[in-house]
Amino acid sequence: MRVLLLANASYEPPRGGSTRSNLAWLREMVAAGHECHVLCPPASGDINDRVEVNGLSIRRVADLARNLHIVDEEISALNPDWVLVSSEDVGGGLLRAAHRCALGRFVYIAHTPQFFPFGPESWNPDPSAAALIRDANAVVVIGEHMAGYLREHLNVDAHVIHPPIYGKPPYPQLGKFAQGGVLMVNPCAVKGITIFLELAARLPQIPFMALAGWGTTSDDRAAMSKLPNVRILESVPDINDVLAQTSILLMPSVWYEGFGLIAMESMLRGIPV
Repeated sequence: MRVLLLANASYEPPRGGSTRSNLAWLREMVAAGHECHVLCPPASGDINDRVEVNGLSIRRVADLARNLHIVDEEISALNPDWVLVSSEDVGGGLLRAAHRCALGRFVYIAHTPQFFPFGPESWNPDPSAAALIRDANAVVVIGEHMAGYLREHLNVDAHVIHPPIYGKPPYPQLGKFAQGGVLMVNPCAVKGITIFLELAARLPQIPFMALAGWGTTSDDRAAMSKLPNVRILESVPDINDVLAQTSILLMPSVWYEGFGLIAMESMLRGIPV
């Protein structure tokens, strides 16, 4: 089986819970012998290339949202059995391309309610794009709460499939309450960076760490850099590399979370949240 995932978020490196969840699913499919591809933008810069990571083919296209003809070309060239559209698609361009080029063989993966074209949390409500989701062969969510959200606001019954993102037990116990730093993942406005900054300023004797993510802006970096007890970390292939340095996870999110994966990941590894 050949699978193509479309997303408007970086997958090499991954920079968020939704991308890491999708990668977990794709890696399982690759391990089962399926051919898997991703079409996405790069993390930054004017990059246009293809890379292979653990058997997964990733095509990175700069400013993909403005170059949607490439989506049509990729679907035509690969002729995938299934096209997966991840909800990191605020303008709905990827969804429209899948509906146009792969009707009858596309699946919508609903992660982040702010990025959906429907519902009270949507940043860009679009009834025409919402109608296209109803034409998908299936809608997949990672938890029962989001399934309820889809049912209430789109009248669609979604399939709950938990991504194999936590690894397999026994989980490494990484908690170092008396050592390490206070960690925040994806420090940015909607994730509560103002709370993180204020805590770090009030507790100068405690080391803080910030794992930059998709929402972290240059202004966020500048604000954190002003505090001598804050260390900015970049994306890592394995989240354990960061959690092994962590005493406490701080998750002061101020938006509606679809599913706070990092909270569960931390607790499974003995790190208080």
